[in-house]
Amino acid sequence: MFKRYLFFMALFISSPSYAHQGGHGDIILNNNQAISVAYSVVKQFTDLDPGLGFGKLDNSWNSLPEAARRVHIKKHDYLIIAFTNKDKTLYVLMSVSGDIYDANMTGEFEGLEQ
Repeated sequence: MFKRYLFFMALFISSPSYAHQGGHGDIILNNNQAISVAYSVVKQFTDLDPGLGFGKLDNSWNSLPEAARRVHIKKHDYLIIAFTNKDKTLYVLMSVSGDIYDANMTGEFEGLEQ
């Protein structure tokens, strides 16, 4: 659990954020921006095990074609982005402003109404 906390703290500090623009409120990412932010996180998962149950991803996840990256679910306050590689799909849960919350191989996230 502590490893997971440290990973996400480092991620939030180092990941690109589109969340604020000159203090004028939150910016909502378009689909392409959201996919890009989530994919940068997926690439980080090839360097380390994020402690989310699926382990470190192999290097093939670093070069997914655009057709393998898509918005799976888009709601008012969150998105689930899906990345498919061979026979596996990784789902990344994020806010509409670019904050990454969780990732898994099921696409099911506790507490969300999908």
